[in-house]
Amino acid sequence: MTRSRLSWWSRATLAAALAWPGALAAQYNDPPAPAAYALRGVTVVRADGSRVTGVNVVIRGGMIEAIGSDVAIPVDARVLEGDSLYVYPGIVDAQGEAEYQFPEIEVDRSEIASWDPPRDAQSFMPHRRVVDYLTETGPGLAEMRKKGLVAAAVHPEGRLMPGRGTVLVFRKGAKTSDELVAVPALGPQMSFRGAQGVYPSTLFAVIAFYRQMFEDAGHQAAQIEAYDRNPEGLTAPAWDPDMDVVREAMGGRVPVFFEVDYGRDIQRVLKLAEEYGFTPIIVGGDEAWKVADELKARRVPVLVSLDFPKPERWKPDEKEQEEAEPGNDNGEEELGAAAQREKQRLEDIYSNAGRLSAAGVQFALTSGGGEADILEGARKAIEYGLSEEAALRAITVTPASLLGIDAVAQVEAGMAATLIVTDGPLFDEETKVSYTFVDGALELGKKAGAAAGEAPTVDVTGTWDVTSESEMGSMSSKMILKQVGASFDGTTQSDFGQSKIKDGTVSGNSISFVVVFSMGGETMEIQYTGTVEGDRASGSAESPFGSIEWTAKRISGPGGEIDQ
Repeated sequence: MTRSRLSWWSRATLAAALAWPGALAAQYNDPPAPAAYALRGVTVVRADGSRVTGVNVVIRGGMIEAIGSDVAIPVDARVLEGDSLYVYPGIVDAQGEAEYQFPEIEVDRSEIASWDPPRDAQSFMPHRRVVDYLTETGPGLAEMRKKGLVAAAVHPEGRLMPGRGTVLVFRKGAKTSDELVAVPALGPQMSFRGAQGVYPSTLFAVIAFYRQMFEDAGHQAAQIEAYDRNPEGLTAPAWDPDMDVVREAMGGRVPVFFEVDYGRDIQRVLKLAEEYGFTPIIVGGDEAWKVADELKARRVPVLVSLDFPKPERWKPDEKEQEEAEPGNDNGEEELGAAAQREKQRLEDIYSNAGRLSAAGVQFALTSGGGEADILEGARKAIEYGLSEEAALRAITVTPASLLGIDAVAQVEAGMAATLIVTDGPLFDEETKVSYTFVDGALELGKKAGAAAGEAPTVDVTGTWDVTSESEMGSMSSKMILKQVGASFDGTTQSDFGQSKIKDGTVSGNSISFVVVFSMGGETMEIQYTGTVEGDRASGSAESPFGSIEWTAKRISGPGGEIDQ
């Protein structure tokens, strides 16, 4: 099902849409954007850490038209409101996620000799490309854009050499996967994870396999060169798409994305790379700090995963770790000692990026294949020694450069409008992404609204009469809400049917909620924010057709009917 931001219709438009669903699909699947967007008096922070305050930013035709303190706000621009807004390059995830599906491989293991298996049983398929099996589209990436992500590399999952990744720019209007693709094929993915049940299954067997693979690729390269030089008396070499990719890597034409964590294994990668001439990029690299000097000397970058292990024994929120009782007669160790070892291990992982930065190693921070929130993980790395300036580079310009999409991280006049707008400094814990632009298309972020964490001072439970005003007209509806703690949900009812209210939160007397409804085969959403004073509430929202102002009066509540 396609997901998009909610459009705001007048009564006449909605009635027509309900009467003629085909007209709805033809006219309103892609609501017209304004001629331009404007941000007024914002702070622009570039990837190098430089910043300028009190400037206006104008976005038109997918490009940044102008940035400056003396830039006038065009009369045809929609001004995006917010106090103390900051503009940053968008987040680029060098090990991200998107929907793709490789074909299921049927292997009859009873027919396979474990010492001589076919390549698909080994997961040795470097010719296979994620881009050829993508199913993702722009609307499906809305949640990522709301978090500030504008682009990502999507690497294949699997053992040994499962294939080649791709680079996507998260364009909102992409109706097909092809419209997302910025780099169709990256270098091959490799790991020391052996095949299951067949050769090579152990670490040393995998290393032997790789050595033989590179040797074979080198021999094939010599045969091809000899045939091209003079084919007389020679048989034409057979085409081998897997070995074509290996030869590309050996020639340094594409980097190898080598997924490995332990310091000793990273050294094994560096040794193989030196011996066979490929250029590695370390993916994951939990212990990269242990070999930082070698990585720097070889100029090998690291894609540091922020998918940190979760503490099990160590309680990081407690000031002092409680010591457990001594072990029993079976020799079990004290919990306190085990917790200290876990604490040391996890703190080494948390401080990995900071140590790499101090050593001068090029690195990017990643979600670990979509498993971690990049901003949350970056804050943890900052807590353990990484500077904010280095963290910003590691989620913007560095991954963009490593993936060959440098322009995505440039917030300059004349460049594509791909950027994020936040309601505070990017790495502050309470900061939220207010707006994300990708090639000039706006995605509303998850508003700070009621998410600041203040204890609720109001209870919104009850039935509310709501009046909403927009450029498209006025609409009346009823909201029926039920609050539990700081959360609420419910429904809204209008002349055009019932819709769901979700993700309601209350902080103090501030509220935030999302209205969801289905029409014409689409599920659409719009996020509201506001404040509550007794039995009155008011607030605003943003839709593709402009701003919405809403007011509400509670007509019944937990205590029964309320006087009108």
